[in-house]
Amino acid sequence: MSAEFRILNDSGLEAFREYIASGASGEVPRELLRNPETSSACPVTILIERISFQNRFEFGQYLGKVLSTMDQARLATDRHIWSSLALQWFDLLCPVKGNGKRDVKEECRYILSRDYRHFYRHLVRSPWQLVRDHGDNSRFLLIAPRHSDHPLSVHGEILEQIGSRQQVLGSPSVIAAANALYFDHESGRPKKGAAGSSRGSARRLGLVLRQLDLTFDAEGMPEVALFDVLPEEFERWMPEEAEQHSGLAGSAGS
Repeated sequence: MSAEFRILNDSGLEAFREYIASGASGEVPRELLRNPETSSACPVTILIERISFQNRFEFGQYLGKVLSTMDQARLATDRHIWSSLALQWFDLLCPVKGNGKRDVKEECRYILSRDYRHFYRHLVRSPWQLVRDHGDNSRFLLIAPRHSDHPLSVHGEILEQIGSRQQVLGSPSVIAAANALYFDHESGRPKKGAAGSSRGSARRLGLVLRQLDLTFDAEGMPEVALFDVLPEEFERWMPEEAEQHSGLAGSAGS
């Protein structure tokens, strides 16, 4: 079943914020999206389906399609739109646990922060942006290493490590290289250990890129060139096709 999407106004946004701050107990207040006192019609007609998704990558693909007719420049930074979408899918973003309660995370997961540096933490906007900007290469950021009954609620440690640096998240070559390093095409999930703190992990990649930025424009380098300057600790993560072209640096970042 689908419903015509409406957007929370300031009053509706504040009511949603209060619901989250109270621990999100009771029914999700979707009436805020129907009430003309707390919401308004969307500038273009959008039909939102109440369906489930296998992972956040699939969610991002869906969002790209249903939101394609909207003004993309406005959409990218509109707190009311993204917060409204979070309210629409709140049961999937913040599901009820076995104890009958929801595990509510920080507000910026559901209500888009005023600080653009936290945009990547929004559970609806980030899949949309990453799929829009990086396509298939965003899979390692949006698909969890392990199965979850509620995949849309999982922000993910890899995204937290990569997303905290806006210039990295906005670099097609870095994201393409990282997806090649950490995504396992056979399992359809990130490689085991990619989200940890071991040598060559995504956490280490973020640290190494900071060091490389002192002497290279890492975010602007082609994917293959980036492989050439990564230290040896990344060798075990390197895909076979990349190993043939890579001359992994001996000591950089170690």
